Amino acid sequence: MNRRGLTGLETAIILVAFVITASAFAFVVLNMGMLSADQAQSVISSSVEESSAALMMDTDIIGTFSNTTGTQSAICLEKATFYVRLSQGDSPIDMDDSKVVITYTNPRCHTDIYDSNGTITTITPVAGDGDSMLEAGEKFKIVIDFTQIDKAAVDPAQGDMNNVYTHPYEELRIEIQPSAGAKLSVERVIPQVANIVMGF
Repeated sequence: MNRRGLTGLETAIILVAFVITASAFAFVVLNMGMLSADQAQSVISSSVEESSAALMMDTDIIGTFSNTTGTQSAICLEKATFYVRLSQGDSPIDMDDSKVVITYTNPRCHTDIYDSNGTITTITPVAGDGDSMLEAGEKFKIVIDFTQIDKAAVDPAQGDMNNVYTHPYEELRIEIQPSAGAKLSVERVIPQVANIVMGF
């Protein structure tokens, strides 16, 4: 009789030990699973943020062309103006020249056009608190003066000739790469010029 009681007590102890061990193991597994899920969510969020464009164009490009009274070959795009804003749900972006890279590409050249001198590209806030941070509900104006691009960057080098970058019917691409998120790529074909100032 005593032996049966002892056997039952041992069985109960072993059962309790198994339950405690299984509980501890389950806690470890669940904890690791939750940690892995959090890390996976963080990676997915970062990937989506990096792969989605943080900037959106708010208007078409407004082009300022050379004097349309000359020959058609002399009618070229001299300035491009457009507005950008944040994509829906994106974090604020610093639009300072030290944080953003802007490049211009056409069939004959590829060059960086945004620096602290502001001779080629100027970026100014038109709706917001006036700082360099582009935030939700704000809008920034970007003006690119193609006549200020170093003519030696063109292939072949064009010396001192004017308006060598933007002939009619040429394709152009302007890329804006912020410090976070995918670049905004603006591609256009320069149209047949009907007015000195026109959108395209």
